[in-house]
Amino acid sequence: MFMNSNLFEPGKSKSERTFVQSAVKQNIRFDGRKSNEFRDVKLTFGADWGTVALSMGDTKVLAQVSCDIGTPSSARGNEGTLHLNVDIKGVAFLDEVQATHDQRQLTLNSLLERTFRSSRCLDLESLCIATEQHVWCVRVDINVLNHDGNLYDASTIAALAALMHFRRPDVSFIEDEIRTYSERERELMPLLFLHYPVSVTYCVYKSSTQPLVDPTLLEENAADSIIVLSFNSYQELCTLNAGGTAPTNVRTIMQCAHGAARRSKALVQFIRKALELDAERREQPMQVFGLMDLLNETAPKLSFKYLMEEEAEVDHTPDRARVIEQKSDVEPMQLEEPVPQAQMQTPKKILAETTEDDIAWLPQEQPVDEATPTAAKPGKAKPNRAKNKGGKKQQSQTTKKQNDSDSEEEVTQIL
Repeated sequence: MFMNSNLFEPGKSKSERTFVQSAVKQNIRFDGRKSNEFRDVKLTFGADWGTVALSMGDTKVLAQVSCDIGTPSSARGNEGTLHLNVDIKGVAFLDEVQATHDQRQLTLNSLLERTFRSSRCLDLESLCIATEQHVWCVRVDINVLNHDGNLYDASTIAALAALMHFRRPDVSFIEDEIRTYSERERELMPLLFLHYPVSVTYCVYKSSTQPLVDPTLLEENAADSIIVLSFNSYQELCTLNAGGTAPTNVRTIMQCAHGAARRSKALVQFIRKALELDAERREQPMQVFGLMDLLNETAPKLSFKYLMEEEAEVDHTPDRARVIEQKSDVEPMQLEEPVPQAQMQTPKKILAETTEDDIAWLPQEQPVDEATPTAAKPGKAKPNRAKNKGGKKQQSQTTKKQNDSDSEEEVTQIL
């Protein structure tokens, strides 16, 4: 007889849900964060192009991108294809019930398909080799190493970083023959993007009006409703997915959308900065790490917190811009130069944009002051309008007379 694995998953029992609801009512989170505070995102790039490991708290995801030459669909013969697949079999407490795996996997795949394929973030026409004959088929495989909540945001960020990091070989199609060039013959080609979507997840509870951003597994399972918003770097809404039993008004959704738009823009900037640092690291010898280094967490990590703090400072020297957290067997290493306390106390512009939950942009009722001068009454405005109309008519008549006289004078001169 198999035991129900849902009992071992945090937040599924009634006592845990009651405990989380009471904590949220008092604006308390178990990891010490605020309701609008995110966990630190860390990226690690592997030796192969398109291999990225992401850790967001205890949630860890590995994304790999591969490509192959195939045939296009009959409806779109000049566009390549993009496939996404999420594998959550590595989660230990869900191994006993296969239905839980299938349900979560289908939900994640559908959300990722809507974020990347339905929004058409990738330029699929650039993947065409020969119209209606040969195209590139790009595939993204996401493996969940550990699940501690907010798995959809982690998968989206890892997939976007892997696609931006990926390079495909160059090909030529001459006389119905495809020739694939190696890296020594020609440089590898990056993928072309139309926009860069990033998702942000919120949890809504009946006991509190303030939603929680970036929930853990305990908070996610005890939530009454979940709102998933996907924005690109232009702060345009790509997808919106909301479901649950908690009533959500327009103000709550707009407040979540405003914070998600700022968070998405900051994450795209972080991924671009991390790619620049990875390109600098690849130019140095013996600085490439393999798959085992990613799994063992011995490869250097690029932290969102420290990297964006360094970018917010005035000093942008190359030595200080590299914020790479290296982990060894003895002790983890962070910054080479410690940041003074005076700089740590100064507010950071970029972090303030991503963590603050400002509601000043929402429409508010402005009080009407009786002492302020009011607009003119309609009764007084009528004579002025009549005068204006009369003046316009007189001007038009004078212009007509002048035009007629001018034309007569010209005619008499000619005769």
